[in-house]
Amino acid sequence: MSIPLTVKLLGPRIGAEALQLDLAGALSAKTLTELETALIKHEALVLHVPDMTPDQHLAIARHFGQAEVHIFYPNLGAGYEQITVIDSKLGDRADMWHHDESFLPSPPIVTMTHAQILPPTGGDTCWISMTSAYDALSPRMKQYLEGLHAWHDMNAPMTAALQHGVVTHERYVEVVSQNRRHLHPMVRVHPLTGRKALYISPTYVTHIEGLSQAESRAILAYLHGHCMQVEFLFKHRWTLGDMVIWDNRSVVHNAILDYAPHQRRMHRASVFAHQPATTKKQDDKEAACATTV
Repeated sequence: MSIPLTVKLLGPRIGAEALQLDLAGALSAKTLTELETALIKHEALVLHVPDMTPDQHLAIARHFGQAEVHIFYPNLGAGYEQITVIDSKLGDRADMWHHDESFLPSPPIVTMTHAQILPPTGGDTCWISMTSAYDALSPRMKQYLEGLHAWHDMNAPMTAALQHGVVTHERYVEVVSQNRRHLHPMVRVHPLTGRKALYISPTYVTHIEGLSQAESRAILAYLHGHCMQVEFLFKHRWTLGDMVIWDNRSVVHNAILDYAPHQRRMHRASVFAHQPATTKKQDDKEAACATTV
């Protein structure tokens, strides 16, 4: 019989850790449901699982939906193509505030990252609760944002990466030629909790549809600054074998790049919502072309 999951708060608005997680054998349906319940409540969930196997990693991912196969990053190989390898030695980085792949029509709903190699210091990851940030807006600002949509564009961070010498010109051309961009509501309702969350980031959002350039910039600058308040933030200092699962529908994250020349290597799985069979083929095509910086 599995031990009931114990969940300990790590922050007042976002973040918790799951204790007494039993990894002896396959994860039970009960344990997976408990993990999901804790994640939905706390938005970012830390697991201390140095002995977690790739099969267990995928079992958690598949509990939430359809695990992504990312064509631009390496993976663990046959049978484990859905586990992406994010390695600083290969130039991979995510030191920017963003929702994962928000430039897609249907972005991943959940992401989970398992620490494999860590620098001696630094390399923390931060998450911001966009539900808490929305709740703290004034009633008039909430009313103003209703019905507004913003463009999420993959090309924006790629241009910045090229300018800073982070990517080659060949990689830049390869990515921007796909023209991956999508219009999303600025306020989204979580399908399970019903809570509203801001759905913006300074990385992918370029402008607000229907507003003048000056007004769009002013509103986005205000909202980005508002979301950066420490009361909405959870910061995790990794230990080897930690896994963090986060709700990509309601948080943005930033992997701090402060550990050069040391290595940081993670195994990641991102999950798309289960889709009806009639739309799955098109969504697979969208996902196959997706990339992040």
